Amino acid sequence: MQQNFPIRTGETAFLFLQHFIKTLKAGGRAGIVIKDTFLSTWFRRHEDIIQRTVNLLVFIFIVTSVVYVTQHVVNPQISTYIDALYFTITTLTTTGFGDITLRGPAGRLLAVVIMFVGVELFLRLLQAIFRPSKVRFECPDCGLMAHDAVHCKHCGRVVHIRDEGAV
Repeated sequence: MQQNFPIRTGETAFLFLQHFIKTLKAGGRAGIVIKDTFLSTWFRRHEDIIQRTVNLLVFIFIVTSVVYVTQHVVNPQISTYIDALYFTITTLTTTGFGDITLRGPAGRLLAVVIMFVGVELFLRLLQAIFRPSKVRFECPDCGLMAHDAVHCKHCGRVVHIRDEGAV
């Protein structure tokens, strides 16, 4: 039986995961998660990191599928989805061992897109990990939820955010 590329398995799973994470935000819009559970609190605290990780993983699997579909017929180096995944990861990390290369101008252009977009997504993930997170507090005037200063970045109103030490 011929192996088809797993567009229905990998991408669907990550899209479901991304939807699941969105549901867990703020206690779950669908009422799936109780608002004050440890898991929902952890997801809310690490929301940016989780979303950027999921975005990077979805990008990897979609690009791997594109590499496989466009190259497995014309390129004997990419005969399985794993070969395409290996190429995508080595290109994304800019390691580029050179043992697998894409054929033709479209393949080279695809490799450049993988490098630029992939490195950008990876840097955004690192930024979310190491940058102090914004406080989730709704501005009474404009409704902006993410704040990292005393004033709202959207409307300029002084935002009185209660911290953990406030009485």
